[in-house]
Amino acid sequence: MMDLAYVCEWEKWAKSTYCPSLPLACAWSCRNLIAFTTDLRNDDQDLTHMIHILDTEHPWEVHSVSSGHSEAITCLEWDQSGSRLLSADADGQIKCWSMADHLANSWESSVGSQVEGDPIVALSWLHNGVKLALHVEKSGASSFGEKFSRVKFSPSLTLFGG
Repeated sequence: MMDLAYVCEWEKWAKSTYCPSLPLACAWSCRNLIAFTTDLRNDDQDLTHMIHILDTEHPWEVHSVSSGHSEAITCLEWDQSGSRLLSADADGQIKCWSMADHLANSWESSVGSQVEGDPIVALSWLHNGVKLALHVEKSGASSFGEKFSRVKFSPSLTLFGG
């Protein structure tokens, strides 16, 4: 059995501007930020592919950015820190979005890549095989080093170039 965890409603757009036939991409970060996509049609019938960021701590503030993707966004993926977001589209374009000045309401795309002729169907971040672990029994300790330790686990990429 599943319980409903979250509901958010906001002002509805006119049906002429929203294009519901295209699939919606969505991703939830470890910072409780939700990223999702919509496609808006303007008066000239051109589509704008939008990315929206919703902070679940402040669900009444939805921050929207025009993605600059030329085709429908097929997937979104947060990094481990929840401060960077990858977006990819059906034309093979990938963009990396990051918080400007560490603000959840300001996003910029600083890096991108293109895979010619292929739609992107999935994305994933590589990790280096190190995590910080909190020692619950030492949570009252005064030293930061006593509360946390680095835990090694298998990295995403173990062999490169052969």
